[in-house]
Amino acid sequence: MSVTMARTKIPTFHIVGLGSMGSIIAIALQKKFPSYKIVPILRNQEKVEFFKKKYDSKFVIHRQYNDNKIDISQSFEETTSLDHVKEDHIDNLIITTKTYQSIDALKPLWDKIDNKTNIILIQNGFGSFEALSEAYPEIIKDNYKVFQGVIAHAVFGSSAQFNEFYHAAFLDLKVAQINGFDLSKSSKIQSIDEVNKMVEENDLCNTLKDIDLGVSVMSYQELIVGQIKKFCVNCCINGLTSILNCMNGDFKYEKETTMNLFEDVAQEVIDVFALDPNMKKVFEYENKPGMPAVDLSFSKNIGELSRWIYKIGVIDCGGNSSSMRQDVINKRGTEIDFINGYVCSLATKLNLPRSAYKVNQTAVNLHKIKCEIIKNDGIN
Repeated sequence: MSVTMARTKIPTFHIVGLGSMGSIIAIALQKKFPSYKIVPILRNQEKVEFFKKKYDSKFVIHRQYNDNKIDISQSFEETTSLDHVKEDHIDNLIITTKTYQSIDALKPLWDKIDNKTNIILIQNGFGSFEALSEAYPEIIKDNYKVFQGVIAHAVFGSSAQFNEFYHAAFLDLKVAQINGFDLSKSSKIQSIDEVNKMVEENDLCNTLKDIDLGVSVMSYQELIVGQIKKFCVNCCINGLTSILNCMNGDFKYEKETTMNLFEDVAQEVIDVFALDPNMKKVFEYENKPGMPAVDLSFSKNIGELSRWIYKIGVIDCGGNSSSMRQDVINKRGTEIDFINGYVCSLATKLNLPRSAYKVNQTAVNLHKIKCEIIKNDGIN
């Protein structure tokens, strides 16, 4: 029996992080499943009251990809704060906070989460799951069900209105399980049948696959490949736009130099990741009957990968202001250590020479200098 038919209570989804990605996911869930309980979770009760009194607990989305159509959500009446979640148990938890904020954000919620909770991380970069499972070791010990979402939609927030966002490009959301597999499995690699069974039986997957965000629920190995490619986009776009203080599309004014830079950044990512023992089974994956087809050609053709990065990041998402640029402008913390910085830390962990990650290290250094300049009211 499918999970949809077997439901005996109203499905409930808690969303931590109501920024660009959290808002479009909340709206997509609300539109597709109006009878479900969608619970946005803000940092404190003061923000909840502000959201309610000033904005009637509604989000406004400017669909720039669709002739700038303005989409106003219904009120999210269940909106609450981290310290005021009323449910005793969280069934489905969607985490869209910045990677470095996740550990602290989960502290007030942790006694409501267990190995029956579906947890999905929808964040930029690599290393979030590792950091989370180190802070909460029961994730590994008790085999918690954790999923990863790799979102390619380009969305940025209004500098004037807390509840207003600009959806610059409609792309996709890839979802796969990354922890909580059957203990009899010796590997996270999944067959087509295993993925189909997961989609049918898991409430989170069964729900997300139907929302209007171009969602694909896939195998672990397919997701990692998609995540690596998206990570290359983040390394080329996020850090660099934050340094240059430019929109994604501004790179088109000097395409040749941009392409050379993208190639250098992406080459380091692929070379370092290919040496990571945790990635070995993915990079050595062979397509076989009954198994999902995975295209690894990008890892052997950096020129082709860089052209794809340019198309996605500069052309398709040209009207977007990257989340990292927005964070720098607004003097907030950034995810640089989980993006370009992750390449550097992984290379160091693998005892690779500095020359193996010098371009990404330069991006990290310039980004951090830029952040301090802006924080001290220097020229942007």
